[in-house]
Amino acid sequence: MTDTSVKRDEAPSPPEPAGEVVGFDWKLALLLSGVVALGLFGGVGWFVMISALVLMIFLHELGHYVTAKWSGMKVTEFFLFFGPKIWSFKRGETEYGIKCIPAGAYVRIIGMSNLETDVRPEDEPRTYRQQSYPKRLLVVSAGSIMHMLQAFVLLFIMFTMVGVPGNQPLAERLGGPAPNPEAWTVGHVGEETAAEAAGLELGDDIVSIGGQPISVWEDVGDQVAPHPGDTIDLVVLRDGETLELAATLDSRAPRDGESEGAKGFLGISPRDEQLPTVRTDPLTALVESGQFTADIVGQTVTGLSTFFTGGVDDFAADVAEGGSAPVPAPEPGAAPVAEEENDQRLLSIFGIARLGAGIFEEGLFGFLMLMVVVNVSIGLLNMIPLLPLDGGHAAIATYERIRSIGGRRYMADVSRLLPITYAVFMFMVLLGVSAIYLDIVDPIG
Repeated sequence: MTDTSVKRDEAPSPPEPAGEVVGFDWKLALLLSGVVALGLFGGVGWFVMISALVLMIFLHELGHYVTAKWSGMKVTEFFLFFGPKIWSFKRGETEYGIKCIPAGAYVRIIGMSNLETDVRPEDEPRTYRQQSYPKRLLVVSAGSIMHMLQAFVLLFIMFTMVGVPGNQPLAERLGGPAPNPEAWTVGHVGEETAAEAAGLELGDDIVSIGGQPISVWEDVGDQVAPHPGDTIDLVVLRDGETLELAATLDSRAPRDGESEGAKGFLGISPRDEQLPTVRTDPLTALVESGQFTADIVGQTVTGLSTFFTGGVDDFAADVAEGGSAPVPAPEPGAAPVAEEENDQRLLSIFGIARLGAGIFEEGLFGFLMLMVVVNVSIGLLNMIPLLPLDGGHAAIATYERIRSIGGRRYMADVSRLLPITYAVFMFMVLLGVSAIYLDIVDPIG
């Protein structure tokens, strides 16, 4: 997100005398301590996830920076993180560096609006506000465009190098073999589900459910679905020993396209190693990456619309009650993605990092899919047409373009939008703090 605050160009500081000893830098010590603590207490998963988020934010701002430079605008700062400065250097007219608080990044472009009244006259032609509409629109949209490109590249890497587990519907879409019908060994037991309560374990072979023999994996769903809330008998084979278990099934609301009525839910899925990992050729991956990115964009737009038109009340209720009901594990053959069952749940950066750290430990496929969804979601959220988001700048540029039809350039008075901007900012802060609270007291994943 571009920084719209005003700051005069400062004269470069004189170089330090040769041999001068630099004193203790508490800001650098604080940042390094945080990195060390993350590695020691969070583990590899947390370190990789935080690094991925930092890279994602850097690439977002890089999009603004590159397009602003290409458009001839004057960029005075490009910093990673916020707060007190740790380290920087100046190259040409731009200062680059790192600050203390790892909460984002920013690019400073002069003259973002009429509120900046102290731009030097010789710099005015290079301000954002004096550029053409296409250039301004490109610069403010570049961050979100970078998120979509990241999603596309991550999908391409996943399709060509990492592969898709064979129990994913996407594997068949990529031309891989259908799931092996003879595989019905338990490979995943969802937390706080009927399967866990009944004592099912990884590696159990399901012999029968409710007295009906299980011949193929799809039989599990067929026997479970008609009995929501009922207690059924399970016969499983574990290490050569036959065990009889009883499971009180969970109840799941019907998915889109399913007939009405609750479905019984056990909370298990098969082992990925029973089903082949599917990779595809680069040409097919290019096409599928584009199509899948578009699919996720459409689903995310629908999800965001649902949240902001009705889900905010449910979210607020969850915050007031300290969390919602546990999310059941996926059905047999489905990916273990918890958030699909909780459309109104908004994850904070902390929640995303926590979820991603756990998913990374389970394999690259789930981790890459999470980063794809995060990139698309942030890219779309950032283009909501309200300040201080980039979409607000795009909306103002479009409004100015419409008002300028007829030959005379119109420039909006952004000061009139300040009350709305402050309200949006406070709402974002409240939403973010509430999401962090929920992710602490009622974590997903």
